[in-house]
Amino acid sequence: MKDFAKKYLDSYSGFSKIVKILLCLLWDIPSTLYRLSKSALKDNTLGMILAVVIGLVGGWILFVIDIVTLLLKDQLLWLDDLGVDEDKMATSLKSDESAKEETSAKEDAPADETSEAAPAEDPAEDDTPAVDGEVED
Repeated sequence: MKDFAKKYLDSYSGFSKIVKILLCLLWDIPSTLYRLSKSALKDNTLGMILAVVIGLVGGWILFVIDIVTLLLKDQLLWLDDLGVDEDKMATSLKSDESAKEETSAKEDAPADETSEAAPAEDPAEDDTPAVDGEVED
């Protein structure tokens, strides 16, 4: 897979800007293969899965973004270009999960007796209406 990815990236980068834009009009399949190849070279499993899913589902939208980025920057945008690292994402997900666990543990913990409790009601300050036959003072 890495051999194919390297050869494909080399050949795709050798194309002119106009050829790349014309290739984007083909349901964005060449661009999807470009993204898949970039992720395969870096052994980025998340990127490879995302490239396939986006290629199958979002190719009809993504080709517009690809054409714009090719016109402006002469390159395709992908996770590997943005500096997204699979290990960093996994670490941040684990830290998010542990933070959620700590929050839920704090919520489940019994309330401290020194915390603000509801004030006790004074029976003299009863606001209930008088019953028939009784007179309020």
